Amino acid sequence: MPNVDHAELTAYITRIFEALGAPTEDADAVASHLVDANLKGHDSHGVIRTTQYVQRTQEGRYVAGTTPVVEQDTAATTVVNGNWNYGQVVAGFTMDIAIEKAREQGISVAVAHRGGHAGRIGAYGEQAAAAGMVTIACVNLHGGGELVAPFGGGRRRLGTNPIVFAAPTTNPDEPFVLDMATSVGAEGKVRVARNRGVELEPGWILDGDGRPSTDPLDLYGGDPPGSRERGALLPVGGEVGYKGFGLSMAVEFLAGALLPTVATRPDDEVGGNALFMTVIDPERFAGRSLFEQALSDLIERVKEPPFQEGFDEVLTAGEPERRRKAVRLVSGIDIEDSTWQQLVDAAASVGVGPYDGAMR
Repeated sequence: MPNVDHAELTAYITRIFEALGAPTEDADAVASHLVDANLKGHDSHGVIRTTQYVQRTQEGRYVAGTTPVVEQDTAATTVVNGNWNYGQVVAGFTMDIAIEKAREQGISVAVAHRGGHAGRIGAYGEQAAAAGMVTIACVNLHGGGELVAPFGGGRRRLGTNPIVFAAPTTNPDEPFVLDMATSVGAEGKVRVARNRGVELEPGWILDGDGRPSTDPLDLYGGDPPGSRERGALLPVGGEVGYKGFGLSMAVEFLAGALLPTVATRPDDEVGGNALFMTVIDPERFAGRSLFEQALSDLIERVKEPPFQEGFDEVLTAGEPERRRKAVRLVSGIDIEDSTWQQLVDAAASVGVGPYDGAMR
C-alpha cells in the first residue's frame, strides 16, 4: 500500500486534470479538494475519485475548462449553470456568490445544476464558516444517480443526498461542520471497501434481489459492474430508516425540484450533482461574536463528563477530520494498491507519466 506526501500527491493529480484541459486554477482546486478529503479521513471522497472524473471527462460528460454562469439573479438568490465543469469548481463558485450576497442581504440562497460530482460537501461548509457565515446545504444526484432504496423498498430510487450544517466558533480553526449522507453511508465508502477487498458492516446495502448483503460488489452488480442486477444502499437510521428516507426526499425538492434538473430520475444521460446552499450572516441576528461564543460554549458543555461506557470523550462534528488531518500531514496518506493502480492508469490515459514523488 503506497504512502504518499499530500503536497506531491496534489501536484500529481493537478497534472492529470491539466492534461484533460482544465486551467491550472481549476485543476488545482479539484486536486486540492480530493487530497484534503484523504487527509481528513474521507478516503471515499479523495483521490479514489480521480479515475471516475477522468473517465467522465473522456466520455464528454464532464467538460474541463468551461465557466459556470449565473442564469438567474436577484439580491438574495442565485441560480448557477455549471456547464458540466467539475463539481468542486461549480460548488466553490456558487458558495462564493452565496457568501457575498449573505454579507450584503443577511441571508442568501444559491442553487446550481449541470455540475460534476462535488466531492466532500463539508468543504463548502468550511468555506462559509471561514468567512464567518452559517450555512445549510445539500446535494442531490441528478442524471440517473439513483443509489439508495427508500425505507421499505428493494430497489434504488434516490441518491445518497448529503447535507451539511456548518458554523464558525471563537476558534477560526475549529468550525462546527456536520457533513452526512442521508443514506447509511456514502457510496464511496462501499467503493473503498471493494478496492480493499473487505466486507461491509451489516445494514449497509441490499443485493440486486432486495436482500441484505455485506458484499460491496453487490452494490455495483458484480464484477465486472453490471454483470447482474445492481443492489442499493439503505437510508440512514436502520430500524428507523424512515428518518433518513424523509431527509433524502427533502434534499430532492431543495436541490432537485427547485432546479431545471428536477429530482433524481433514471432516464437522464449525464449524471452530476445539483446544489442547494443557504448562507446566513450571524451579524444580522445575534451578532457574530455572540453567536460564535454561544456555539463555543455549547460545544464545551456537551463535551463535559460523565461519559457512556466505552467512551472517554465526546467529539463534535468536524473534530475527527481535524485530528486525522493533523496525523496524515505528518505520516502521509495511505492509498490501497488497487486505487493507486487505477490512479496511475488514469494518468497514463491522458499522457501523464508515472508518479515521481516520494513514497514512504
